[in-house]
Amino acid sequence: MVTTDDRWTLIETATPQLLDRLGPDGVTAIRYTAAFPDDDDLAVWLCTSTDTERDRLDTDNPRLDVVREVLAAVGLTNDRLGVLATVAQSQETVDRDYRGNWFYALR
Repeated sequence: MVTTDDRWTLIETATPQLLDRLGPDGVTAIRYTAAFPDDDDLAVWLCTSTDTERDRLDTDNPRLDVVREVLAAVGLTNDRLGVLATVAQSQETVDRDYRGNWFYALR
């Protein structure tokens, strides 16, 4: 029997809210790396169009407080996660360094 970890549904619910909150900071997309249910850690990638926009975000866990607040509001509280980290990356860097492939950039 296959079961779905509801944390993925909560993440999908949080995505538009994160974009609304972080869009003014230049965030155009949100991507995630996680291995639920085997590992409770979650990395939230804040994607910008340019390196300049990316560089305006904090370098160490950018906007972590906002991400944590939005995730908690949709039901993904700290007790349901291991390590929560945020990373900022730009499409400009992905195009230049990973031939435009986010899969390789997220690895």
